Amino acid sequence: MADTLSTNISASYTAMVERTIAQMPQSAPMLSLARKLIVPKGSSTAQIPRVSSVSNVQTPTESESLTTTSRLTLASNTITPTFRAIYVRVHVRALNYSQEDLIRLVSDEMALSQGQDIDTDLTGEFGNWSTDNDIGATGEKLTLAKLRQARRILQSVTRSNGGPPRGDVVTVLSPVVAEHVLEDLGAAGVGSGAHWIPAGVSEQLIRRFHVSEIPLMGTAVFVDGYMTVDGAGDYICSMFGTEALVWACSMDWQMKLYDEADWPGVTIRSLADYEAGIAGFNHHGCQITADGG
Repeated sequence: MADTLSTNISASYTAMVERTIAQMPQSAPMLSLARKLIVPKGSSTAQIPRVSSVSNVQTPTESESLTTTSRLTLASNTITPTFRAIYVRVHVRALNYSQEDLIRLVSDEMALSQGQDIDTDLTGEFGNWSTDNDIGATGEKLTLAKLRQARRILQSVTRSNGGPPRGDVVTVLSPVVAEHVLEDLGAAGVGSGAHWIPAGVSEQLIRRFHVSEIPLMGTAVFVDGYMTVDGAGDYICSMFGTEALVWACSMDWQMKLYDEADWPGVTIRSLADYEAGIAGFNHHGCQITADGG
């Protein structure tokens, strides 16, 4: 096969994208913390069924009939995918690189863009949890006590609101907010006779804090570098069950190459169709408002 720009870029593209996304737990952790739901062909939306009312256990006597004071009512959440596109050009001088380097550079860059888009969509759902579960306040740093409160709230979700969240319970924080929790654990620096790392449990947590999936308050903590501050200078972080969020996909990322007469190189077009949403009950997560300063 001729050593052309098109063949060099297209070779092993799919495998490279999958490899790159698999190696992104620190920069785009939401990729592994939400379910991917495939929208079937011929449908424009994803229907996610849930129970909107619950049945009750009765204790009838031998002379009593069963009553219908409770019933199992089904409902569903609907997610409609949104069309996405990436359109870039690569100059023919890219052939000066080896085929291996060219494939790695192009596919890694495209995969990072795709991963970031999915990740920011999913973190954008943090503001859609029930306000009953809101933790923290604008301008206030996140502390271990607030994480403890969030965990207690999720453990106490009533059956009428879906019960405690399914799956593992995880926490996603921005880097700045993660540092505030680290400070609250005792990593305040050397001064006035204080130790840099206090001995005991805090020492273990501080040493491992920026390692993905550390356990804290019974949840795995992830640091998401794609999160941004809101208009009040806060981050909207979250603690939630891994079955609570989905991204419904009717078309996964597909790439095609085109040669253009007026461009000395190739054009790469990637298309997809997906959207993020809450899978079942909005009580299965906590919005955590934390100062971003």
